[in-house]
Amino acid sequence: MINYSIIIPHKNSQELLAYCLATIPVRDDVQVIVVDDNSDATKVDFEHFPKWEGKHFEYYLTKEGKGAGYARNVGLEHAEGTWVLFVDADDYMQPCVGKIFDREVNTDADIIYFRPKAVMLKDRTEPSYRMEYYNDIINEYQRTGDETRLRVRFYSPTCKFIRMSMIRANQIRFEETRYSNDNYFSAHIGCCAKKVVVRDDNYYMVTQGENTLVSDFCKKEGERETRADVIIRTSALLKKYGYEVDFKAVSTVISPFLFTDKRKYRHYIKALLEQGYSKWYLTKNIFNSPKWKARTWRRAYSLCATCGL
Repeated sequence: MINYSIIIPHKNSQELLAYCLATIPVRDDVQVIVVDDNSDATKVDFEHFPKWEGKHFEYYLTKEGKGAGYARNVGLEHAEGTWVLFVDADDYMQPCVGKIFDREVNTDADIIYFRPKAVMLKDRTEPSYRMEYYNDIINEYQRTGDETRLRVRFYSPTCKFIRMSMIRANQIRFEETRYSNDNYFSAHIGCCAKKVVVRDDNYYMVTQGENTLVSDFCKKEGERETRADVIIRTSALLKKYGYEVDFKAVSTVISPFLFTDKRKYRHYIKALLEQGYSKWYLTKNIFNSPKWKARTWRRAYSLCATCGL
């Protein structure tokens, strides 16, 4: 019986993938699925493609080049485990993961959240603060018992055990976008889960390279627009389940359009207004930081008023 399916999207990082696979315990109840997202043959030796030593290992070489979301969706089509885990090819697992597998196999939750830990890719002994946002979410939940941020703001698909039957029952899939492909998926599973639990264990190590999306956020052509579109779609999903849009994400991604492209700003604000938010409520929550001056508030609200709703 397969208890755990581990899905790993991969592109042009053969050595890191080999390191990652070597940290996954070889067990008969574990299935490992690697989905290559059309890697460059000059960077990957496909004749010596990295393999996991367990008997339930599968790898798929896709030619579509649609990104990590697509690769994870391919993996989901082949996952057979009770639980599914998502692992990035440049990350790796801690030795304690085998004991955690034994302990959690019969847990009655739909999602088990774990604490992440991050290190620098060039030197795995050097800590990184890349995942502190998610540790803050776990801290808040443990302090208050409020599951909201845990369920719908824990955007990383990693550091979780997710019940596969819940994914199937709700037909949950990743968006196949270049950026933020995991936001909608992570919010969707959080909305659909009947029970969630949190563990303080750290089984998953995140690495941070020099040119990650985190360190180069919203600087590539079309990136901000893609992320904004994802926010709008995710907001509509959250509204359906009784949750609010992530105003911090709106402030970070959409609010800069107020100064660079008013037409786009109105477009995204109008989409949120159509979901039932009031003009004043949107303006207040998007620009609730002390850094925004009064004239920015007035400017933003004035543009809201031109949206025709």
